[in-house]
Amino acid sequence: MRRRYSMLKLRTSNVSAGVLCVVLGLMAVLAPRVFAQDQTADSETAAELVEDGLDALSDHAEDSGRRLLARVISEFPGSVEAARAKRALAALDRGESTPEERAAIKAGIAERAAEFRRAFLLDVGDRVFFAENSAILGGRARSIVERQARWLTVRPDLTVLVIGRADDSVGRSAAEILSLQRAQVVRDRLIAAGIAEARIEVKAAGSADRLAVCDDPMCQAQNRNAEVFIKEWHFDGNWPKSAMSGASAKGSVSPVNVRRADPADSVSQ
Repeated sequence: MRRRYSMLKLRTSNVSAGVLCVVLGLMAVLAPRVFAQDQTADSETAAELVEDGLDALSDHAEDSGRRLLARVISEFPGSVEAARAKRALAALDRGESTPEERAAIKAGIAERAAEFRRAFLLDVGDRVFFAENSAILGGRARSIVERQARWLTVRPDLTVLVIGRADDSVGRSAAEILSLQRAQVVRDRLIAAGIAEARIEVKAAGSADRLAVCDDPMCQAQNRNAEVFIKEWHFDGNWPKSAMSGASAKGSVSPVNVRRADPADSVSQ
């Protein structure tokens, strides 16, 4: 009986030792993987912090950007991200910008220009319409162009492209000439209202860039227009606190559904 109990106890010990060996073996295999995953997570976090810091700098939230970059240097010393953060801070102290910041600023400029276009459309309208085979501005069209000029006067960092268009009731060559004349007459009116000629370019779209594809004369009237398109916002190194009336904060102008002009209204201009 005592011998049988001793054998049972020995077998239990052997099983326990076997289980312990298996557990230790698994720990030896899994520990490096867990450690590597932790390192990867830390690396991703550091990279995200750097990107957030650079985004803050591109939005000219300098204090926030500096704090985020300093955090990367403090929490991830010796990492690639920490070296990148140090370079960004050094460039900032020297008054320079990093390639990442310049790319972010470029994207911000494009976004800001799009916001100006939406505000311009909503505030004063971006196009005027002409009678058939005419490049003469009617009374309503002159009023719109003058409002456009006043809007642009208080935003001197914007340049515009005036795009003239024609319907397809005339030949291609005639449409090119007529669309150019329409663009030029709007440009001349803007200049007369005080906008510097250097801020304005003109383009003749002919009948190739039509708002409506149709045969009805009233419908085709929509294609006889000249559009003042906000081309660029010239970034001078200082982001304005209020860049636009009605759109003082970045992204504050949301897309809206704009009703197309009634063809009858188009002709009356």
